[in-house]
Amino acid sequence: MSKAKRYNPTTQEAVHSIRYGLKGILLYLLPIPALIAGIVALVRGDIMGTLITGGSFAAYMIAAHVARHGFKLEGEYKRRKIARAPKAPFKTVAATLIAVTTTLLAAFGANYSIPAAVVLGGAAFLGFTLYYGLDPRKDKTGNITGYGVSVEEMLEALESAQVRIKAIDSANQKINNPDYHQRLTRITDKARDILVSIEDDPKRLSRARKFLKVYLDGAQKVTEGYVKSNSSHIGTTEALETDFSNVLNSIEDTFAEQHDKLLSNDNFDLDVQIEVLEQQLRREGAF
Repeated sequence: MSKAKRYNPTTQEAVHSIRYGLKGILLYLLPIPALIAGIVALVRGDIMGTLITGGSFAAYMIAAHVARHGFKLEGEYKRRKIARAPKAPFKTVAATLIAVTTTLLAAFGANYSIPAAVVLGGAAFLGFTLYYGLDPRKDKTGNITGYGVSVEEMLEALESAQVRIKAIDSANQKINNPDYHQRLTRITDKARDILVSIEDDPKRLSRARKFLKVYLDGAQKVTEGYVKSNSSHIGTTEALETDFSNVLNSIEDTFAEQHDKLLSNDNFDLDVQIEVLEQQLRREGAF
């Protein structure tokens, strides 16, 4: 039996979140001298100096924020076996903004000559690049070649599934029922397990594509519908609570079976289970 490495959100996502959440903190220390100089200039009544140093401080802070967003995207890209490169070059934009700000601050704030200021700006860009690197620009395609699945199909399917999972997670955060919350968490964990198994063996995509769409799309709509009803002035009824609970049971059980059979690499057909689940989701207004 071929086994895929289990995705454990409590460890992998926690490590990822901490590592890339802290990365770039040093960039917020970079503008401290500009802040101090701005305060000094303000006390002295130097309006132009205050504007230059204050503007530089703001620009450095913006660059730090942009860079950290780029770090988070890069972290997600590195964590996955198959992923698109970030569409926007946030790290490169941040490095350029830091370089330009350093050049202008050196020239107009510290009275360096233009050539010297440009050199300092270039050094700032180089330092950022050497320490943090620039944005990844090439999609990670893993071992897709030879499995009868195009890179675009794989990336599109994974991205679509990830969007739905995040939507379910977001709706789940608004649910106060501990039992529902835990079951939805198990459901999204299992969904991520399946995505990892597909990354490990791309030929599994053709076998899981319909199920992923039916399950994730339906689970998202049912969960968001429940949250909407629960937050409205009408509230939920006993019948709605029962139906929602039954749907969660069906989704969780059927998806667990899908995952097990994907890992077994057996030729199988879950169309019957899929159709049953789809009919139940339709009754709950998911389609």
